[in-house]
Amino acid sequence: MDFASNEKHAKIYRMISLRCLGLGFALIWLGACSHPMSMVSQDGITYGGRYRFGREDSGLMQVEGPENEVLIGRFSRVGRTTFVESYEKIFGRGTIELDGPDLSRDAGSLSGILGSSSGFHETAYADPAAAAAGKPTKTITGPLFYWVASLQGDRRTVLGCFLIGSSYTGSGFGRCKSQAGQVYSIDF
Repeated sequence: MDFASNEKHAKIYRMISLRCLGLGFALIWLGACSHPMSMVSQDGITYGGRYRFGREDSGLMQVEGPENEVLIGRFSRVGRTTFVESYEKIFGRGTIELDGPDLSRDAGSLSGILGSSSGFHETAYADPAAAAAGKPTKTITGPLFYWVASLQGDRRTVLGCFLIGSSYTGSGFGRCKSQAGQVYSIDF
């Protein structure tokens, strides 16, 4: 019996196992990465933050807000109709405009990046009144995903947040409002 051949196969098997294990850890690490976001007050002050995806189209957000208060909360995916009704209830009627068919129910939040894409597009306009007045405004296109979040701070500040993102790019925008009535814009 040739023991050198068996040792060679054992070494190859261990090498392949270690590579597979390394690849597995890399995939887990990438899935747990956080992504940058920024929150801007109406006064123009920018606050940094981050978010990461969790299970079932949800995730976690953390923003370092005014006076270094750390705001943390969970975001969840909702349908377009629920999103628009809640958004207009908080910020007023006509403060957001959406165009195109509702594709929010058809796929996961990253369907355009990871799966098949659709010939239909949705478009969201952040401030339709500014656009009508000829001022610059934010626009996002693609199959869109809609998130709502509630953030709580370590000094009892509470923010209700509404976020819209593109499944094609993974980026988006949104708005938050505190219990004191302060409004913030979000970019991610």
